[in-house]
This record gives sequence, structure tokens and C-alpha cells, in this order.
Amino acid sequence: MHDYKPFSSLISNILPQLAYAKHRQLLLIAGEQNWCYQQANELLKQLNHPFVKVLSTSDELTDSSWPEHIHQILGQEFQHVIYDGFSGLVPDKFAALSGTVQAGGLFILLLPELADLQHWCDPALETFQSFAQQRQHSYFNQRLAGLLTDNSLLHFSQTEGWQLPPKVSAEAGVLSLTEQQYCVEQIIKTATGRANRPLLISADRGRGKSAALGLAAAKLSDKTIILCSQQFTALHSCFKHFAAEQGCHYQEQQKQLANLRYIAPDQLLSELPQCDVLLVDEAAAIPVPMLIKILTHYPRVVFASTMIGYEGNGRGYTLRFKRYLEQHFKNMRSVNLELPIRFATADPLEQHICRLLALDADYKSTEFNNAALQFTELKATELASDEALLRQVMGLLSLAHYQTSVNDLRHLLDGTKQRIFVCQQRDALLGVCLITVEGGLNTKISKQIASGQRRPQGHLMAQTLAQLAVEPNILTLNCARVVRIAVAPSHHNNKIGSKLLAHCEQQLTASCHWFGASFGANANLLKFWQAAGFNLVKLGFKQDKATAEHAALVLKSLNQDSPINNQLKSEFQSDFALQLLDHFNQLEQQLVEQILTAFIPQHLDRHLDKRLKSLLTTNYQLHAIKPLLWRTLWCTPHSLLTCDENTKCLFIRLILQNWSSQKVQIVLQIRGKKSLDKLFKQAVTNWYEQYLLKKLP
Repeated sequence: MHDYKPFSSLISNILPQLAYAKHRQLLLIAGEQNWCYQQANELLKQLNHPFVKVLSTSDELTDSSWPEHIHQILGQEFQHVIYDGFSGLVPDKFAALSGTVQAGGLFILLLPELADLQHWCDPALETFQSFAQQRQHSYFNQRLAGLLTDNSLLHFSQTEGWQLPPKVSAEAGVLSLTEQQYCVEQIIKTATGRANRPLLISADRGRGKSAALGLAAAKLSDKTIILCSQQFTALHSCFKHFAAEQGCHYQEQQKQLANLRYIAPDQLLSELPQCDVLLVDEAAAIPVPMLIKILTHYPRVVFASTMIGYEGNGRGYTLRFKRYLEQHFKNMRSVNLELPIRFATADPLEQHICRLLALDADYKSTEFNNAALQFTELKATELASDEALLRQVMGLLSLAHYQTSVNDLRHLLDGTKQRIFVCQQRDALLGVCLITVEGGLNTKISKQIASGQRRPQGHLMAQTLAQLAVEPNILTLNCARVVRIAVAPSHHNNKIGSKLLAHCEQQLTASCHWFGASFGANANLLKFWQAAGFNLVKLGFKQDKATAEHAALVLKSLNQDSPINNQLKSEFQSDFALQLLDHFNQLEQQLVEQILTAFIPQHLDRHLDKRLKSLLTTNYQLHAIKPLLWRTLWCTPHSLLTCDENTKCLFIRLILQNWSSQKVQIVLQIRGKKSLDKLFKQAVTNWYEQYLLKKLP
């Protein structure tokens, strides 16, 4: 066992060098838990700095805390930090804490000896595994141990002593504010120049993006400015820099300061307050459909986002949203902040964190050719030992989803009963489908889940099916749920996703009874799943806070003897007709249309048909014909789908969703009740022609 004195001496020598280089470094202290705590407490005494953050669940470490959410960590700065790995390796927390370290500081990581890491009983492991499917071996920790043997970090081991420290840059660190100043100028130009020229700011963490928003806002004192973000706590830097420039005092809970005020995205779109310029921070955490709605109401908007960040951002946002801006706003501008301003370039800590957590995993697109497509299954052990392949998979998965988490890497490597299928062309990765197998529980627990007494982790689809069908035995059988499916953007028109799904189904049929997926419902996604033979069996009542979409559950039976799929499909169709009148009356029109495409026609009462035909010969009013149309439409839903867009829009909003005439006039910008009546009667005539065609033999 090695004592602290030589370690102390080396730390004393290294800290001034780091400060001179304006760099930060990762320090690994590895050994038995009590020994690591002793070294950490000694180090805390030596550092003797008031701005040290300690993340730990143990009270044996001085001034320790263990925040539940990462937004409780973000937006702060510390000279040094300690992360207690013995409290559990949670990548989100780990990454967020690293972003708070100031130049010249240390990120101190406490862990068991690296040789013991993959079999160590990590307290966080069970949170990444499903109920009744736990294992002790961690492929995430196995990979981590291999990467931490890198001699470019500081490493003090209980058994091996002080590893030869890496060289610290001998050059004085330089912080460049040139990019940030240019960014501030572009924000001001957006606020004061011509309308409808949105600005898109992209930056890695530590590049001064939020500060630039605050600095620019301070120079626009004659403008009414709204600052919008999903998390208010992420905006402290913006408000602090604004206050400093304005020479006023800022308290952390203040949501308005002079001419700058904060408002959440959902409140912004529901109230549509007036402003001269709208600043949207962490825009990648806001659903693209909401960002597009913002653009329709606000002519001067700045969108800023952290690309390699810890707020739950994915590169899918950048691709999709930037493509939309370029198509619809020819004069849009974009700014990329690449140079850090809180520390010097080539920062060792940033490089370590990006590498350890694959934050900079970048998918390399390839040209599609005539070579045969290959469908194979990957194991977690392969990904843990093949860094190049892992980074390709992670890069592709992050492209497919605008909202990702640093924890996704650990879910990928340590999820139990998880299957990873890929589509390749030669050595190029074109698609990934991540599937988790649920169910297989005993009868007692299955009954408790079906009755709502328990909600065990990792069996989302199985327990939903059991509760919908009122059949606990479903939980004793296996079902497969698609967690995420991703296809390279350049190959989206080659039906790779459909072919990959078909391959997965073939591989799962022997072991699973059902195949399904849960996703934020929109018309295009639902169309994809329906085309693959999946039925919509549930639409969640609550909108997801991140996506503003309702969760859709789609299902396909892999067992011909199972009547569950048809039963749930039929029940959803019956329930949806009434739910659309109230709970889902704000559902997007295109989504309603897509849902209707799969509905089965019902028997239509002949007397109802006769009443409708008779009423159409009179000068009818909306309120008189509405009940007849509602009943007829639900018996013949396909008669609406072949109509023109105006007819579909009016029927869905006025009849199926029961909007008031006044609301339809406002939303559809129809002037006056007479104009609406005229449009509605024309829509009825158009629909009735399609209705009669559907009745022909």
C-alpha cells in the first residue's frame, strides 16, 4: 500500500503547470473503497479550495452530495471536482460534472483497481438492466477499464502506486474570444436586421454559447427579448453575463431581468407573447415540430444548441432542422463555435471524457452500391472490444434520434436480454435496430403488474399489453420491443429500415410471441410502422415533455394462434372515436388521417343512410348534420381519406374532433361564419361523392 506523501508532492508540481497551460486533467485514484476515500480526503485538504464539488452517496467524503438530476449540476463552475465511482458509474452525471471544471482544475475519479472493474459490484448497474434479468458482468466497465489504462491521464493506484504522469503542455494557454465575439455580432444582426433570417448556433460545451446570448441581449437594451429553453437552470450563464454587462444584480431564480425574460417552450406557443427577438437556448432538446411552429410566429429567432453535450441532444436535430431552415429560409445563417473559452484548446479532460463516453462518436456516411445487404446480430461483448464498430453504432443511433442521452452508451452495453441487429454493405454500417426482450416473468408478479400494483423496470410493452388485454399471462410470455431503429440519412430511400425490421422479425419468431415498438407519434413514423404490418393499439394520453408527442404503441403478432393483436386493434378503434372528441381533439390532422387509414369499416345502419341522404337535399345547418356525419364517418373512415385537403381538414376538425366554429375560423383563418358555412357545405358535397363511390360494388 502506497502512502500519500509522494502523491501529494506530484500533485503540487502538476497543478501550477495545468494552470499555466489553462488545461484540465483527469486524475484516477484506484484501490479499495476506504483507501480511495482516505486519499480523496487528504487531497481535499491539500487543495484547500472553497470551489470543490464532491459527488458521492457516502458521508465519508467531505461535503459530498448526489444530485438526482443532471440539471442540478450543469450551469456551475468548480476549480476541482471528485466523482465517487463507488456510488455508481452513471455516465450522465459523470459527463455533466466534467463540464463544470475550470481551467487548471482536476476531475478526480475514485474507482476499484482497473483489473477488478468489469466484475465489480457497481451500484448503478441494476438501473441499466431490466427487472429479473440482472447480471454482474458489466461490458461498459470492461471497456472503461481498457480505456483508462491510457497513460495520458494521472493515475494513483493502491497496488501499483503513482503511474508515470503525462507531460503537461509547456506553452502558456491562450483563451480566444474571437469566435464568441463574432457570434454576438451575428445575434445582434439577427435582432436588428431583416426579418425571417433565423440564426443557428452550434457549439460543444465550454464554447461560450449561452454567454454569447447574454452578452448580445445586453447590447439590445431597446429590444423586448424572450429567452426560451426546456430547462431554466441551464440559462444561469446567459443571465449572469447579461447582468454583468448591464451592471445589475442577478439572483439565480430570477426569470426576468430588465428587458430579458424567460419562458418555457410550451408556454411560449400557447400564449404567443410579443417580442422583438426570441433566443432559443438548447434548441436540440426541443422537438423539431415545435421549433417550426416557433418560426411561423416569430420573425427574428436565434436557435442555439450544445452538440456534444449532456442535456440530451442528438445530431439528428442538427441534420433535420438545419435542412428545414435551408429549404424554407434561404437567408438563414449558421455559426459553429469550435474554440473553447473556459479552457485552452486540446484540453486533456475534454478529450478523455469524449473518448470514455463516446460523446464524439461520428457516423461516417458511405455511398450505396449494388453489393448485397448483410443482416447480422451483434453482441455487447463485440462492441465493448471493438471501439471502431461501437463508435459507428453510437454515431448512427444518435443521428436517428434528435434527443439522446450520455446514458445511452451504458444502456447499449449493459442492457440485459437486449439484441442488436445491423444491416451492412461490405464493411459499411447502414442500419441498426436495438431490441429489448420483455416478459418471461412468473405468474405471481404478472398478476401484480396487470392489476397495477407493480411497475418493474424494463418491461414497458409487456405490462402495457397485459393491462390493455386484462390478461396477466401475457407477462409470462416473451415479447420484443424496438428501442430504436436507425438508418443512415443518405440511404433513407432504399427501404433498409423495412428490410432490417423484417430480418429482426424472422430472428425473433421462434422465441417471442409479439413484436412491437413505442415512439412519439407523428404521421410519417406511424406510416412506416403500419407499412411494416404493425397495428396501432395504444396512444398515450400524456404528451411527452421532450417531444410534445403522444406515445404510440404498435404491435405485430409473431404467433398465429394469438388473438390479442386483433382484439387490441379493434378496441383501440372503438375507443379512439370518443377520445378524439375531447382528450385528443388537439391531435395533428395528418396524424389523425394516418390513424384512420388502418381502421376497418363498420356496418352502417340503413335508416341512418336514408336520413343523411334526405337532409342533404335541404338547406341544412352544421349542428343538424353533425351527428349524422360523425356516425357515418366512423362507419366508413376511408371515404374521407380520398377527399381533397380542405375537406379532410374541415371534417377532422369540425366533426371528428368537435372543434367550435369560432376556433376553426381562427385557426384556419376563415373570415366570417358565412364563409365557413359555404366552405363546409362544399366539403360535405365533396365527401358525399367519395362516400357514394365507396358504396359501389
